[in-house]
Amino acid sequence: MANNFDLIVIGAGIAGLTAARYAVDLGKSVALFEAELMGGLVVNVGKLDGYPSTADVSGIELAMTLAEQCMNQGVQITEELVESVSIEGESKVVRTVSGEYRSPKLVVASGASLKKLGVPGEEALYGRGVSQCAFCDGALFMGQEVVMVGGGDAALQEALHLAMYCSKVTMVVRGNRLRARQSYVAQAADDPKFAFRWNSVVEAVEGADVVEGVTVRDTKKDTVESLACTGVFVFVGVAPNTGYLPDEVARDDSGAVTVDAALQSSVSGLYAAGAVRSGYPGQIANAVGEGTAAAIEALR
Repeated sequence: MANNFDLIVIGAGIAGLTAARYAVDLGKSVALFEAELMGGLVVNVGKLDGYPSTADVSGIELAMTLAEQCMNQGVQITEELVESVSIEGESKVVRTVSGEYRSPKLVVASGASLKKLGVPGEEALYGRGVSQCAFCDGALFMGQEVVMVGGGDAALQEALHLAMYCSKVTMVVRGNRLRARQSYVAQAADDPKFAFRWNSVVEAVEGADVVEGVTVRDTKKDTVESLACTGVFVFVGVAPNTGYLPDEVARDDSGAVTVDAALQSSVSGLYAAGAVRSGYPGQIANAVGEGTAAAIEALR
């Protein structure tokens, strides 16, 4: 049947694209589903750190290269949202608005979505000063003061990019230290544009039509103040995209798919790779390695 495949891959981030490419190289029929941009969150990264390459590579360059290779080699790419997955005997049945697709093997690589703060003003001012992509929007804040919420690798990498344009970058960090790689921390420490609010959280985004500031609470002193800014960038973690999976697929408390050493989930023949799986380390090289490993195990 036209909708039967040797392997189905859900998600066209780096892990999913790598899995699909590896499988089609083996002569297998492969279907790949992605409702949004090819590459996932990595397309927002202007320079990939931790990815082996002889030259600087952006996230979108890597994603587009892999996507083009998949298309040229015969992967059937369907740009539709996967509404559900069901297990019918040995078959994994993937359903979209256009129909059903079946395969005995499935690689789930649907990644994760950036979390939001969930505070007053954030949603209303999204795109009007609130952003989750410094590489996309940083130049819009030339010479202005902005706030970065978060203290991990993603937050600090994005903040360093903002410092190229902005007059001041204030990082609001929930804890008392940054949880980012030391090279990022050292760069921020040496840059006079950076300011830090430790043990602090943003409780509201201020402004009528555009961002005018944020309300910041110091959780240690239990004090609140208004901090003027024109931009708020939110990088406070990610949530795995697993809502379409059936209950048989075991997940951890965050909703990420739990897997064994071979990346197989609690359902035989269903594998998970990349940011959608529990314990994912988070580096681009991990996504490439896991996508390859999941395809190998699935087609073994």
